[in-house]
Amino acid sequence: MIFTALPVEYEKVERHLKAAGATRSGPDELDGGTRAAVYELSGRVPWRVYLAKTGTGNTTTATAVSSWLAKVQPEAAFFVGIAAGRKDAVPRDVVISETVYEYQRGKQSEQGFHARPRSWEPPGEVLSTAEQVADELTPLITGSIHVKPIASGDTVIDSPYAPEHRIIRTHYEDTAAIETEGAGFARAVQSRASTGLKWLLIRGISDLADGDKKGLEAADGQKDAALNAAHVAVRILLALDIEPSAQPARSTATLSLRMPRKPGRPPVEPRAKGDPGPPPRRRPTVSGPGRRRLLWGVPLIATATILAVVAAQSFGGGDSGDDDKPPAASLPRCGKADTELHIAASVDKSESLRRAAEHYGHRSDGGTCVEVVIDDKNSGEAMRALTRGWGENDGPLPDVWSPAGGAWLSLARTNAKDETRGLFPEQAEPIVTSPLTIAMPRPMAEVLEWPENRFSWSELAGWSRNAKGFWGKKNRGKPDWGDFKLGKTNPEYSTSGLNATIGAFYAATGTSGELSKGRLDDSGNRAFVKDIEQSAVHYGDTTLTFTANLRRADEQNKDKAMSYISAVTLEESTVAAYNAGYPCGALSQEKVCEKTTKPETPLVSFYPTDGILFSDHPYIKLNNGMDEAKEAVADDFLTYLHAPETFARDFAPFGFRTHEGAVPKNSPLLTEANGVKPDTELDPLSTPQDDVLKHLLDIWPALRRPANVLLVIDTSGSMNDEITGTGDSKLQRLKQAETELLGEFTGSDKVGLWKFSDAEDLGGGADYRELVPLGPYHGASSKLMSENFRALEAEGATGLYDTLDAATEAMRDKYDPRAINAIVLLTDGRNEDRGSLTEEELLRHIRDTSQPQVRVFTIAYGSKADDRDKGGRSVLQRIADAGGGKMYDARNAETIEKVITSVISNF
Repeated sequence: MIFTALPVEYEKVERHLKAAGATRSGPDELDGGTRAAVYELSGRVPWRVYLAKTGTGNTTTATAVSSWLAKVQPEAAFFVGIAAGRKDAVPRDVVISETVYEYQRGKQSEQGFHARPRSWEPPGEVLSTAEQVADELTPLITGSIHVKPIASGDTVIDSPYAPEHRIIRTHYEDTAAIETEGAGFARAVQSRASTGLKWLLIRGISDLADGDKKGLEAADGQKDAALNAAHVAVRILLALDIEPSAQPARSTATLSLRMPRKPGRPPVEPRAKGDPGPPPRRRPTVSGPGRRRLLWGVPLIATATILAVVAAQSFGGGDSGDDDKPPAASLPRCGKADTELHIAASVDKSESLRRAAEHYGHRSDGGTCVEVVIDDKNSGEAMRALTRGWGENDGPLPDVWSPAGGAWLSLARTNAKDETRGLFPEQAEPIVTSPLTIAMPRPMAEVLEWPENRFSWSELAGWSRNAKGFWGKKNRGKPDWGDFKLGKTNPEYSTSGLNATIGAFYAATGTSGELSKGRLDDSGNRAFVKDIEQSAVHYGDTTLTFTANLRRADEQNKDKAMSYISAVTLEESTVAAYNAGYPCGALSQEKVCEKTTKPETPLVSFYPTDGILFSDHPYIKLNNGMDEAKEAVADDFLTYLHAPETFARDFAPFGFRTHEGAVPKNSPLLTEANGVKPDTELDPLSTPQDDVLKHLLDIWPALRRPANVLLVIDTSGSMNDEITGTGDSKLQRLKQAETELLGEFTGSDKVGLWKFSDAEDLGGGADYRELVPLGPYHGASSKLMSENFRALEAEGATGLYDTLDAATEAMRDKYDPRAINAIVLLTDGRNEDRGSLTEEELLRHIRDTSQPQVRVFTIAYGSKADDRDKGGRSVLQRIADAGGGKMYDARNAETIEKVITSVISNF
């Protein structure tokens, strides 16, 4: 298995395979979300070589390697790529792993880092072969070849002062190369050591991790390093003296991987004609233990298979069979819990985790009984709380954090303060996985020839940039559907929104490899992404916002879904669950999310042809000082979650793939009938490096569609009521959320502020008063907004209906077609103005399709808010439905900061 992480590495491996005489053989093979090109290569052993794409980073690599090993059962596995050098290894040298160190494994204390060494050594006969090949290749590459240890971690080092250098100097001084996938690869291959698997890690040196990567890249340092590493790898493969291990009978699919040996075929000389290696520059040297001569002329009776897996991003897949089935929980059950293990989980899987925790029960370690408790926590919201320092209003401090995607761990490490940086581990294992798709209402998708047709992120960008009258153009013939309208969650809070923004930049650059800050800052790329954002109807903190709105539109009229949205970026699991009757696209206990009948207008998924990003739902054990009992239960619960029976019961019924990325056999939800095509060949995109992800979120406010928002705040007398046990009134507590309410707007937005109670207390004439007119939010305007918000006082009754009617009219008068036009209405009561228009009249006015649509987002604030339901839906819910927005529940007034954060994420 030859695993690499960059396109340049893939290209060089492929180049050397072809130069050695490899030819394509049959169609590509699939393993979950990974596709492999198949080659036949003649040599001392007639190899069948698989060239595929997997993933970057140790965790992703371990998952992908394990899956392919189980599927193919190859005789040899290589990982080939580039790395940073140290000691005697300089750019364009090659390092062959004598040992692989997992150098970041240890404990960080006040006294410093204490290494807990973990290392792996390749089989001796493979090393001997590699050393002999190194001697043979000394005239043919532009650098030296070393057989020395390689250190693997999860941090890309680009500074001579990085703390990782200190760890390596102190504990792993003999290291010659530093990289980020080798430990994951070594863990996976070592787990199959009993099968006689031959493995090796080979790295070309592209830089010295000293902050000078840019200059080296300009000098083609990466290309030369990848070329040399690939050259060495293919030569070792041709020279490998191997006897295929005895293995059990394989399935038909696996047997097809075998290539029969052709009688009388002469051995191929190790130096292939037309070898693309660069001309010699200097005489290379080989360091390492003694060598032995290769037995070039000894023929073998059997054939062998090698899997060349080249990483871009994936999560493996395939069924590893009963022999590899992880054990269920091993800790004993216990009675009453002494302590709780808190897991903060993204809401798309939190209820599934809660059910799994109930089945898992209380477990004991060392006499301490532990209960696993699942707390709902939005991915981006949790990341911010953890990096700034978890507060009382954030809920229970988690021991384990499970956002929807591993990118949040990268962002947490990058955004952490000095006092919170040690909280985050370098890596985490997935719980379940799901690829990001582009979902459309089925009638719209069929106009675009779903399921036969696929399209790319680039095509989606083109439609978004030419959204006006999209459905009436060309052969689409659906002018009633109007413009192309994109639904996209806010990347500062939502994994699907973050992944969709990454995908947009990949489309802008036309690449599927690593993004860089330079590419994010390119004015053309930014303009491209900004044009896409212009078609967003609004944003949201989670995908549940869009699926719930879609379902309500669908219930009103089977064509209403098409008027709400044309496409929305959703995980595959969300689409399948939505079509199965879960209105929010996930198992959820939220009032509007209970399972119901299937929608009249289902969604279907397109899988972009130019690359897929995955939600990998990592299980992140935080370094928060867990005691031994809780840590033991945390590890045991993850093992329990990975057990096939747990997955089948608590996750498969809601559309997830396994933690290895495999589509479950006979999945009840992942079917074309439910709008997804899980057998689609996926071309995974790589997740950017930590600092690039942070930069992407830093620039996103300048790219998103601007907001045109009127804040309408209830200042009736009941806002003076005390929140029980706090000493604060509701209005005082609301003022404490000023940062959440106003802090996310930028100078490109227009924001206004009204207050309302009743006409008598406001001096007659109207139930509302304009405090700050709608206008650009910067400078004096933002200061005036803050001053007026802090000065709010409560008195009078609640003139809700007339106020909202007037606000709607005012926003239509100032409607901006380039912006998200919306009203945010916060109230702690219900309409108390007997002389006002009726609810029916208000809703009819808000719904008026002859007028521009102004979305209405309502907040029910305080325990007495919105307490008269009608037909199962409250007044504020019906108002939000009519206005194409959403109702947010802050009836527990202490949650107001969290709720306002969710509301403002729509803009």
